[in-house]
Amino acid sequence: MIMAWVLLTENLNHLRSREPMPPAENSTQASCPFHSAAVPPRLVDPDDELVLPMNKRTVAQYSTNEDGATELHLYYGDKEISFDETDLFAFGEQLAQQSRFVARTATTWGGNHAWPRVQALLKQLIEAGVLRYAENVADVIESPAQDGARASPLPPAQTTVARTWLECEDITSALTGRRLELGYLEMVIPIFRVAHMSLDADGRQVGEANVFPKALRLDTPTNWRTCIYSGTRFQTERPMNVTALKSMRAHWAQMMAALLHIREAYLNRFPEARSGWSVGHLERLATVVLAVPTYALMRSEARVENGHLHPALSSLFRVTDGLRMTMHQMLFVPIGEPTLAAQAPMTSAEIFAYAERNYSFHSDHGVCAGPKVMIEEFLSVLVDGQPARGTDNLVLEPKVAAALDDVQAAIDYGLYGLQIYAAIFSVWPIMTRAYQQAWSIVQTWSAPETPSFAQFRERLRGRVEQVRTSTYLATEQWRVDRETVYADMYANCTHGLGVVNAPSLSEQIAPRHTTQHLHFKQQLRTVLRQHFGYAADIEAASLDSLLACLMDFFVQQQAILKVACEAQQRVNALLGRAAPSRPFSVAEIDIHNMLQGKEGPRLPYLVDELQDIFRIQIAINKDTMTLASASATA
Repeated sequence: MIMAWVLLTENLNHLRSREPMPPAENSTQASCPFHSAAVPPRLVDPDDELVLPMNKRTVAQYSTNEDGATELHLYYGDKEISFDETDLFAFGEQLAQQSRFVARTATTWGGNHAWPRVQALLKQLIEAGVLRYAENVADVIESPAQDGARASPLPPAQTTVARTWLECEDITSALTGRRLELGYLEMVIPIFRVAHMSLDADGRQVGEANVFPKALRLDTPTNWRTCIYSGTRFQTERPMNVTALKSMRAHWAQMMAALLHIREAYLNRFPEARSGWSVGHLERLATVVLAVPTYALMRSEARVENGHLHPALSSLFRVTDGLRMTMHQMLFVPIGEPTLAAQAPMTSAEIFAYAERNYSFHSDHGVCAGPKVMIEEFLSVLVDGQPARGTDNLVLEPKVAAALDDVQAAIDYGLYGLQIYAAIFSVWPIMTRAYQQAWSIVQTWSAPETPSFAQFRERLRGRVEQVRTSTYLATEQWRVDRETVYADMYANCTHGLGVVNAPSLSEQIAPRHTTQHLHFKQQLRTVLRQHFGYAADIEAASLDSLLACLMDFFVQQQAILKVACEAQQRVNALLGRAAPSRPFSVAEIDIHNMLQGKEGPRLPYLVDELQDIFRIQIAINKDTMTLASASATA
């Protein structure tokens, strides 16, 4: 979370702490600007030698504030320093370039600044842990010894067997205890993760260190090294995968030629993007690029078997997935800076700048291995449509050309997959809202509590706190923002698939109660009355409100399944995949979360919580909704 701002001057130049990065390594003093409050701060002397440790991590960017004025921002580790006085812009730029300097020289950065003014700025930067006195950090500045081979940052793999989602039932049964038919794969595995565990012809998994699910990642020989690129990645504790980079360099021309081909095919579906890209368009384009190798791996006829995917296609997947994740961060992560609307315009330069200041080049275990020149060339091809160097007379290799021959079907696969994703993941803002509403209702309960009610109330309290502290759905505004993105994603995919006058996602999943729900509602009322005892009669109005809240949630779950299952049927037909034999139930939605393993607390699915507390069994699919005693179904 963004922490308190520390004023550098009375004119609103400022510094703030930012996450997720920790303070610079080898820090010799606390990062809190008030760590030495008990000791009078040392006055900066003109002859003091100062150090900006790891200065190559400093990122300087200009932006326009809400009033239309230009500001200079320096991003350094977990700090953000902003200058809104134009006469200090050159000072800030010079500061970003320093590794070691004598204090008095700062008066000449961008003009002739009075020493008292510069002294005050330097003092604030020292107290904030940005600058250090040279005698304290003489041995830790960009040590060449840090630039070299690194041990793997990954934990040992949990398997030695290469798998694919063609083994869906066996995999889900082993990892979650729930057997899912292949015909429902995209309902629980987002389209952009389906290819992760597959092997390419180099014997490397498409998802590399980020394979989903983590339990199916293989240990593959990999050369990890300290990152030497200027910016937020510079000599960070997370290393870079130079083995994947080597493969990418070897196939770069093939990758960029294929990328330009896919881009043109996308623009033929979405011609409005020719006049300017938006965040939503770029997320869809990136997903379509990922769908090309994924379609080749998952189709029934002429399938590319595991271990035979051309490395140009797997490398293209990896580099493009970095862009997709950055677009996803812009749309869905309201930490660090506000999320952007799907319609927000976006350029290649803005993408790179956002990625730097928001640590999009960092993952849980490593950092992006691509040098700036390669990243910029990739963006110039994908976003700007500029052919890469060396591709003018390039002849595509047969396996790459074969994948591009099916680009239209691959685009369909990507768009259908995003429709399913938008529908299914709409569950989470709806569910967190239901948790919040149910908690608000039980808080007003004034009648004596039964043990079951007390358990229900305490469970709700814990889940609402978990929503507030551990999710990106902590506020109603964040939930609405996310639903707006899903609605835009669904609508644009519908458009790209050539469907006109289709109802919106929000219209299709709005809670519409029908006669088929009456029996279920009565059963649920009976269960609540049984567990809440006579207090339910005293609190009849509150009971009705709680019942309405839960029924809205169940009805919307059913509507979501109907929308997603329709798109899933089209995916199965496109891939030549057999239709599933069993209906998909709401319980299976949670398989995605279960596949993430036990790392960190996961918000429990509300259906599971109700079943556990009230000892009932709830079964909901797109056509039916039933409730029974858990003992009766045992």
